[in-house]
Amino acid sequence: MKRNTFTFAEKNGLSLEAELIIGDRPHSQTVIYFHGGGLLYGKKDDLDPAYIQQFLDADYNLLLVDYRLAPETKLPEIYEDVEDAILWFYQVAENTLGLPNRHFALFGRSSGAFLSLLAAADPTLPKPFAVLSFYGYYSASAPFLLEENAYFNTFPQISDTLKDAMIHKTPLVFGPVDSRYPLYVYARQKGAFQELVFGKKVDHATKAPFDLIPERDFHFLPPLFLAHSLSDQDVPVTESMTLEKGTLGSELHCVNGLPHDFDTQTVEAEGKLAYEKAISFLNKKRLD
Repeated sequence: MKRNTFTFAEKNGLSLEAELIIGDRPHSQTVIYFHGGGLLYGKKDDLDPAYIQQFLDADYNLLLVDYRLAPETKLPEIYEDVEDAILWFYQVAENTLGLPNRHFALFGRSSGAFLSLLAAADPTLPKPFAVLSFYGYYSASAPFLLEENAYFNTFPQISDTLKDAMIHKTPLVFGPVDSRYPLYVYARQKGAFQELVFGKKVDHATKAPFDLIPERDFHFLPPLFLAHSLSDQDVPVTESMTLEKGTLGSELHCVNGLPHDFDTQTVEAEGKLAYEKAISFLNKKRLD
């Protein structure tokens, strides 16, 4: 396994990096990965090594990319980072990265899946041959994000004072779980997700590009592999069900009795199986 890090953009003095992971040699297909964390926390290299190895063993390169986090950076600028990463890859894949071609799929978990779906439906960006969406959603205005969440309200209540203390004065691309997850808990307890990712005063025109509408936008999407827990208390499984029904050539893999991020809990069982199925799906859709 070889890992090399590249800077794909500079934003106000902050370097945005992409880490390319290849096996003994570069493969012809690359999976571009966007991490989860509700757009508020997380880091690009959060995939379990066992999953990384599954991709490499199946002849896929992995590209793990940064994006700036909310609320220090708002969603329109976060999406610019996603666009920059994909366009950068498309421009440098063969010369700078030494890859055989520019064929790519997108992969995201939770909010990373949301970003991947937005990019895949964007007619101004290069088209992925497939998207892997693990427990993702397709709209920043989804009702479940705007309401108080009963599951998160079983946690100790996060005060406005604590919420404010977790917010940095400058942009960041890495939000440690221990110090930033409570920010997401706050967002779900208060139904304040949009306030944190867009700001308190935001108009419809600003929010509209971040809401995929099935009848309007789903036909732009490539085939999707969707993985979701039927017991997800964070992102309802109906998000993935709607995506599967509204797109051609897509596949939904469900697990039962497991939490939202089920693959972080069950690497040797349900997680490994989900990735086997995801890679099998890619193998059927890949461009040779």
